[in-house]
Amino acid sequence: LSSVVMMPLFATQPLQEDDVLTTVSQPPTRSALLSNRYTQMETDDRVVSSNAFATIDGYTYRGSFMGYGFYDKTSDASFRIVEELSGYVWASSVDYDYFLDVDSPLADEGDLGFNLYWQNKLRSPFFLTYYQGLNLREEHVFENVRSTLDVTRTDQPNEVGFDVEVSLFLSKISFTYSVRFGAEGLVISLPFSSISESDDFSLSTISLYPMLGATKRLRTPGYVVIPDGVGALIRYEDDPSIGVYSKRFYGDDIGLNTTNDGQPLFANMYGLVHGHRQHAMLGIVEDGAAHGILNHFGSQVFLDFNFTYVTFAYRTTYRQYLNQAKTSSVNLLQEDASVIDIGLRYQFLRMDEATYVGLANAFADWRFQDDIPTTLPEEMPLHIDVLALESKPGLLTRQKVVMTDIEALSSMIEELQSEVTDELRVNYLGWQEGGYSYTAPIQKAIDSSLGTLNDLTTFNNGLLNTSTQLRLAIDPYRAYTRGRGYTNQDILQTIGQEFIEHGAYYHLTESAGDALRSEIKERLASWGFAGAAIETIGERMASHFGQDITTKQASVDHLQNQLTIQDGVYRPMSYSWDAGQLFDIPMYSSEQRRLTDTIPLIPYMIKGHRQGFGRAGNFFSNTSNELLRMIDYGLYPAFFITEASAYDLIDTGSENIFTSRYLDWQPEIQRQYDFLSEALQSTIGQKVMGREVLALGVIELVYENEAKLYINYSGDDFISEDGVVPSLGYLVQEGI
Repeated sequence: LSSVVMMPLFATQPLQEDDVLTTVSQPPTRSALLSNRYTQMETDDRVVSSNAFATIDGYTYRGSFMGYGFYDKTSDASFRIVEELSGYVWASSVDYDYFLDVDSPLADEGDLGFNLYWQNKLRSPFFLTYYQGLNLREEHVFENVRSTLDVTRTDQPNEVGFDVEVSLFLSKISFTYSVRFGAEGLVISLPFSSISESDDFSLSTISLYPMLGATKRLRTPGYVVIPDGVGALIRYEDDPSIGVYSKRFYGDDIGLNTTNDGQPLFANMYGLVHGHRQHAMLGIVEDGAAHGILNHFGSQVFLDFNFTYVTFAYRTTYRQYLNQAKTSSVNLLQEDASVIDIGLRYQFLRMDEATYVGLANAFADWRFQDDIPTTLPEEMPLHIDVLALESKPGLLTRQKVVMTDIEALSSMIEELQSEVTDELRVNYLGWQEGGYSYTAPIQKAIDSSLGTLNDLTTFNNGLLNTSTQLRLAIDPYRAYTRGRGYTNQDILQTIGQEFIEHGAYYHLTESAGDALRSEIKERLASWGFAGAAIETIGERMASHFGQDITTKQASVDHLQNQLTIQDGVYRPMSYSWDAGQLFDIPMYSSEQRRLTDTIPLIPYMIKGHRQGFGRAGNFFSNTSNELLRMIDYGLYPAFFITEASAYDLIDTGSENIFTSRYLDWQPEIQRQYDFLSEALQSTIGQKVMGREVLALGVIELVYENEAKLYINYSGDDFISEDGVVPSLGYLVQEGI
């Protein structure tokens, strides 16, 4: 059974002048479809049968697991992982003998080559940097003959590998790490407790096996998979002008004054594909991701190789201001290293799984392996953010602006249940005394201007026999700078002893935020609410340098253990995926020039495990394009609504909301829901197993239930094997 659904492109509801609703239906230009805002076609179909820059000569066979053999060499702690079916080699280091022979068939015109320093550095199983005073220096194990690398092999019934003791002569730094290979892949671990430093030199960063999976120039077709925003690719190409991609996992660590450009890395992973649908490697940062930095060097930037690796940052320099005016300062070095236990896991995929879709599914299998079984809805859910109360400056105190009281909330939900769907996920924002803005972290009572607590609980109790879920939005990890309910000790401090601010708010410490969250959730539970919608934790974890020093990783680990399946979170990093509802998932990557494609990596990871929602549909710039993107990505619809006109939000903390009145948006909510539901209904809870770009702007998806979905972003109809895919439309081929 095939069905083509094209919905009306414009809403025609009469509007008041003060709340304008517009929808745009415009196909992207050809140049836009060829840009990194979209996924490009796979045009290089070369067969990748071998790795000419990695040999097993001189390596010792140690054992085989799941169709892969493990080989190692104790002289340099290197290893090879061989796909036994094809003979393809994944190597921890590269062979660069081609550079010593100008007539080598492995040499290419324009090769940069290696001097002796780089030849030795690329043989090293790690890169390391350290501080001598405030001067940053680097060292590898073969830089000085008096550095040592002691390798001890280990053999177990279910894994093989080796332990490595490193002692560096120049920096006087030593540490121990382990390499294990078994049925679940390759695991590399470096415990913080094994690191020893001298009095004169301080560890800065460690990067383990940075050349693992490296390829030379354009000899191997493929790409790097990066969880940048919704997901991105960097295809292998010779272009020194693109520079180096380097970004921290989970966004900035504002406690260490670090910054990221554009979208953050939403998941603790990356992937390499050597030949689409041929060979792939998934890298998972199991431990230490919050202090990990993902780096990619394209060929010809510094070397002839494309290589991707994770750096773990233990220390940094910082500026300490000496007066409040910040006119005098000194540069200092972080005294104590951040406590980081490094844990890297690598899994190897082949054939149909060797794609970015296969990597997304493999990461999901790891991330949700201990997951509590989740009941997914049979009908597509709809997320609604409802703003209750705001405030604006008044003569003596702030003046309340009621946007949606409890009576109006109940009326809107009842109408949506009747006209659109019963599978509503409603978050009520600004319910607390004083309203949405400038009140955090005080969230103890319902503001009386909205109604009574009895009104709210009575309405919520009435929803228990429906599929609608009502959550109260809470924000316990930030505090209004001129508010109350916290002390200076509760505020996150940077390494330079500055309070961490974001706009009109302070960020609160893990302990203070946890205490507030527990208190608020306990109160909500007494009101009959099982979970809460938690707003600012998505990418706001940071190191804290107050009386008690807390690393960002410790905060992330602690938070992950606090979330429940009844909770919802906004802009969710992978550490917060224990919550059941994931709101405001990004729909684009950073679109930096070095990124070649945007892909639905994050949505495919959670599909079948969690309910993921896109951004509010009343803020789309090109509605038809955004709706097709949501269908492509498998994201469910969301809206931000109020009973009153958005005109009333002028001079409030929510004045960026320019259109939200429910009366105006109800027809468009129904239209968008119907448009998406017709496409996604047969795929609810189903994993995506394959995604191919058939033509410019035309996507084919294959789900695990064998359903197929075609999406056409372009301005021209497309003829597929299952029928015509209309311009700015889709075609559904239902499965079993």
